[in-house]
Amino acid sequence: MKKFLPNLLYLIFSLPLGVLYFVILITGFSVGAGLAITLIGIPILVVMIFVTYILGDLDRKLTSLFLGVQIAKPEARPSEKDSATAILVAQLKSLQFWKELGYLLLRMPLGVISFTVAIVFVSVSLALIGAPFILTYFPDAQMMLWNGFEVDTMQEAWVTSALGLIIGVLSVLIVNGLAKGMGIISVWALGRGEPA
Repeated sequence: MKKFLPNLLYLIFSLPLGVLYFVILITGFSVGAGLAITLIGIPILVVMIFVTYILGDLDRKLTSLFLGVQIAKPEARPSEKDSATAILVAQLKSLQFWKELGYLLLRMPLGVISFTVAIVFVSVSLALIGAPFILTYFPDAQMMLWNGFEVDTMQEAWVTSALGLIIGVLSVLIVNGLAKGMGIISVWALGRGEPA
């Protein structure tokens, strides 16, 4: 239960981080590729490779902080020369670079899924658990459940609250399981890792 809150925060923050990663990477690589025929495009692509690794480092640290998963940073593939083109070619041949880039781009759809699951399950269970409180302190509020079923007596409110507790226990299991799955994906994509 003590890991539930960090897991929940990790899943909630997955959406804004995924959007941020997606926007930065798609914009940077699109501009770089579009300008590759000019002198400006190649350096932009090289910078975007470094940005990819920086975002990967950020995600490694956040995964470690929230999920307790330590991910060893893989070694960057060295280039034979120091020119921008040589660095670009060396990194584009690196499987680790493509895994990291693909993972960072997938963080947006994964973030949408994890954010939605976390928010829906937790908010529904809290709303149901709070039914007696709502009925006591806000008697004019209408609590409608499925198929037009309205909670308007204290007995119905307590039954609804018990149902909310059951859904709450399921929510904890689902959030923890989803966070564990996200951690496993992060370890695979971002380097070697093991649970702390």
